[in-house]
This record gives sequence, structure tokens and C-alpha cells, in this order.
Amino acid sequence: MDARLNNHPFKKALKDYHYLINRGYPERGVLKLVGDRHKLSGDLRAVLYRGISRDDKVVKRKSKLTDTLNHTIVMDGYNVLFTILNYRLGRIVFLSNDGICRDAGSLHGKTRNLYLFEDCVNKVLVFLRNRIRNLIVFLDAPVERSKDHQSYIQQKMRLLSLEGECRIEKSVDKVIRDFVSGQIASSDTGIIDNTGLSIADLPFLILTDTFRAKLTNLTAMLNNTAV
Repeated sequence: MDARLNNHPFKKALKDYHYLINRGYPERGVLKLVGDRHKLSGDLRAVLYRGISRDDKVVKRKSKLTDTLNHTIVMDGYNVLFTILNYRLGRIVFLSNDGICRDAGSLHGKTRNLYLFEDCVNKVLVFLRNRIRNLIVFLDAPVERSKDHQSYIQQKMRLLSLEGECRIEKSVDKVIRDFVSGQIASSDTGIIDNTGLSIADLPFLILTDTFRAKLTNLTAMLNNTAV
């Protein structure tokens, strides 16, 4: 367990937040109420908001989640890469109660440590090259240096003989959720809730395989089991 999550105020806040949103109270309002009551930091509030969903949504998302990779992966590029990058920067990364790996870090579309970002790209592509046949990566146009990142990703894909492409789009979420074939790699709830395709949790697979990460499981915390 991440020591930053292993404290009584956060554990109590986790259960309070889960209880209230499951009774129909608005998430933003509950977040402020619970965060203020338990004096949570911004990062811990982000864990609640990104990590705890209503039980009905959890059931639907888990039904789409699979550990078996499809031959074609449609990857929400920055979503996947920034989660891995945040882990390597020492920020809080966890397993949400819908079973998907997310982080509390907020990079605001900036990659100041270019070497580390490119190494995250390498780790993802090396992990995938013998596991899938085709990779389609989408990058958000507003993100700083997205064209440079596109060029780097395409170059590395060629070097690794990984079929596919890297594209820049103004609205990545809409483009990805409209795909009708392949498997989606994203933790974005707007994509997951609106696609009929299966979901691959690439950050979780890569962090646990390549980095041997031990991530805090919020479901286990809610259930008072060992984490």
C-alpha cells in the first residue's frame, strides 16, 4: 500500500465518499464535503474522485475489462503514458474500485522530463511488440510538444517492427470511443462508459510486469481487507 493512503482520515473519507455517491448525491459536492471534513490534501481528493465510482458504474466497467490483449490496440496515448510517468515521478498511482489503474498526479499536458517520458514510451512499445499485431496511438493536439511525441513514437514503432500509426487529434476521446473494432487502452471514464469494445488496462499490466509495482487497491480498502 502507498503510505500516503494508509491513514485513518483517508480511509474514513474513502468510505464516506463511496457511501454518499451511491445514494445519489453529486460527486463534486460530496468530494468537497468529505474532503473538507477529513482535511484531505488535493492529491487525496483526486484519489477519491478518480478512484471511487458508483457501484452500478463499477459493474459495467468491470464487464469490459480484460487481461487478454487483442491483436489490435487503440491507445489513448497520453492517458496511458502519463499514468506510467506519474508512477515513475513518485506520484500516487492506485487501483480504482472499478478495477482500473489511475493516478492522482496532474501533469497539465506538460512533459518537463523528456528523457523519462521517452523511456515510458519505450517501455510501453517493448511490452506490446510481441503481444499484439497492430497499435494505433492517439495523442491530444493541445498537449505541449505533441508533434515531437508523435514523431518519436512513430520512429520507435518502426524500429521495433510494430505495425500501426500514431495520430494527433483535437478530440481524442470522441475518436476513440467511436471505434468499432480492436481493444481500447484508456482509463478515461468518458471513453470506457461509451464504448462497446473491451478495455485493456495497459498501465496496470506494464507497471506490474516491467516495474513490479505493488499498487494500493481501493476496493480492498473499502472492504477492510489486506492491501
